[in-house]
Amino acid sequence: MDSKIGVLVIGHGSRLDYNKQLIMDFAERLEGRFDVVKYSFLGMNEPKVPDALDELLGMGLDKIVAFPMFLAPGVHTTEDIPKALGIEGSHDVLEHEGGETEVYYSNPLGMSDEIVEIGVKRIEEALE
Repeated sequence: MDSKIGVLVIGHGSRLDYNKQLIMDFAERLEGRFDVVKYSFLGMNEPKVPDALDELLGMGLDKIVAFPMFLAPGVHTTEDIPKALGIEGSHDVLEHEGGETEVYYSNPLGMSDEIVEIGVKRIEEALE
């Protein structure tokens, strides 16, 4: 039996509509690659991380992966988000009304060749 996997994309939150929309669009592009994809925010926007996590926990998923849509590690990714998720470390098991669900916490985007190529593209666009 295959595991049912949910993904929670986590954004910072912003007063600027574009920033909220970016997180929503990213989550939408993940749909179809995983069983369920939701988005959430640390602050300023809804849904907040705990609310979106509770929704996922109520869906009978076997595993949830929380993905912080941040470029680099920092206080939000190392402290605030794990606290909002109620987890310690990169893997934990959360007990809830429906039983237990494994929750995994991924690294932020970080450095990769793909990120460098996006940077090159943006630099070239600025010169046009």
